[in-house]
Amino acid sequence: MKIVSGRLGEIDIDPAKIITLTEGVIGFPSYKRYVFLPFMEQDAPFELFQAVDHGNLGFITVSPFLFAPDYQFELSDPDLEAIQVTSQKDVTVKVLVTIPEDPKKMTANLQGPLLINENRLLAIQIVLHDPKWNTKHPIFPE
Repeated sequence: MKIVSGRLGEIDIDPAKIITLTEGVIGFPSYKRYVFLPFMEQDAPFELFQAVDHGNLGFITVSPFLFAPDYQFELSDPDLEAIQVTSQKDVTVKVLVTIPEDPKKMTANLQGPLLINENRLLAIQIVLHDPKWNTKHPIFPE
């Protein structure tokens, strides 16, 4: 299946790898089908979470555990049920990244992680209410 990405141009994707967000990304509720695409080098930790149905809608993501090893939070039963997870160990966590002009100042949204059930290809973005986690957490310490 071919899609167009504003960042990567026209690309082929495997329809079997499309992830459905149960409620869309916060601020973009109408777009629910996404696919993870490599961003930068093949082995780089960053991925593009590209909307399948809107070429100019994509988010850079990364595992928060690469730069915030103490990142943890409780998963609610409704969130787990929304993505049909029976065990918390089946959840992959990604966070959205903002890359400013100076990439050394990039930040991650630790307050609004994506929870992904890769077995069912379902995801949800949740909002954490713990003041320890914010929307502009530095990825690279000063």
